[in-house]
Amino acid sequence: MPGPVHAPPLPFHLPLGLPGRPSVSVTSDVLEQGQVRYVVRGRRLHGTLIVVPEAPYGGPLKPRTVRVHFGDGTDEVKPYTPRPDEPVVNGVRIHGATESINPATVQRAHYFLASRAVVLRNGYESRRIPDGARSVTEALVVAVVRHWRQRPDRSDLIRAAVRHRADAQAAYERLKVRALEEKLAVVRAERAGARQRSRQLTGLVRRRQPPVQAPHAIPVRLPLAASDGTDMGVLTVRELEVNVLPGRVVYEISGPRVGRGLVTLGPDSYGNSPVPGGLYACWGRPTNASWFTKDRIGMPKVNGVTVHGGWSHSGRTVTATSPDTSKAQVPAGPGRSVSVSPLTHRRAAAVLRALAIHYTARRDLEALRVAAGKQNAERSRTCVSEELDRLRRREARLTRRLRQHRTREAYFMALLPSTTSLASPSRAA
Repeated sequence: MPGPVHAPPLPFHLPLGLPGRPSVSVTSDVLEQGQVRYVVRGRRLHGTLIVVPEAPYGGPLKPRTVRVHFGDGTDEVKPYTPRPDEPVVNGVRIHGATESINPATVQRAHYFLASRAVVLRNGYESRRIPDGARSVTEALVVAVVRHWRQRPDRSDLIRAAVRHRADAQAAYERLKVRALEEKLAVVRAERAGARQRSRQLTGLVRRRQPPVQAPHAIPVRLPLAASDGTDMGVLTVRELEVNVLPGRVVYEISGPRVGRGLVTLGPDSYGNSPVPGGLYACWGRPTNASWFTKDRIGMPKVNGVTVHGGWSHSGRTVTATSPDTSKAQVPAGPGRSVSVSPLTHRRAAAVLRALAIHYTARRDLEALRVAAGKQNAERSRTCVSEELDRLRRREARLTRRLRQHRTREAYFMALLPSTTSLASPSRAA
């Protein structure tokens, strides 16, 4: 038994709104994927336009924009590949597609015929649409899109377009969800670390300062050794200050090829621990509470040159021969400095290692570290509080975005048949 016979679509007329240009005869029919084909015939004008509802990744769940493809077919427009029945306007054939168009606000404008709509020439050559043909094409696109907006089945067409891309859209949203879950896990771990640090700093502020030893008036003699074990003599060391600069000890030193001067040692100031470990040594004594200032007094001479700079050591072990410490420096003009010679560095490194061994052997070392930590605890606690606020805000933003993308993923999944396998956006695009 023969199937039903579908009547061909009836033509209707669309005015172009151009002076001297009559309306055009149009037939339209619905294609798959929510696309609508418009076949137009008029004076010096004929061809096919396809109105395609857009469903871009990350766009609205109910898309608002369309593109118009020139020529027949439901496939994507390919550059330099002509399509059947591309519109011929004033004798020139229009190839390509429009930019995104919002049917609710469309009007004659050059923007939607930007770079995607051209006149093809031989091979891979193209040229701009002539002004006369461009004006007619713009008016035709506006008329067709406005008609499409008035269609009673417009909502169904949009749903069909969204459903066609639901597989790829769901996969895209899933990628977004996974990326946000990873970012959220990092932020939550950072918040947990910041909370722990805040508790430690609060405990440090409340902690009673353990007693520290008074300076030893009697000098001690420390052996010096190069990194290769060579004996370099004996360094005479006397304590001048203990904990005047919180956590620091100021030593007066002298020895072979080491002129009398000051060296300050204390816990490492670069770490993040509330109670700092390691050590930091600098030539001379800072003149204020800033540990890193270059304005120091009493910098000694090594091999006849005044040395300055510092040495940060975050590790636990210092021996008479290791590590090799950082390079000592000498001034080289306003705001400039250079490293000392290898021989001077060799002796300066031996001096700092000997002092580091002496300092870390103190019975009140933990009390000095607590004093150094308490000096900055209140300020650090304020910084950690600000960091927690920042992390809370970031976590809230990520949580909102994650919720949105999970909702979008569920929306697109609901449009899929239960047996459909998800494709990646790159394969579906």
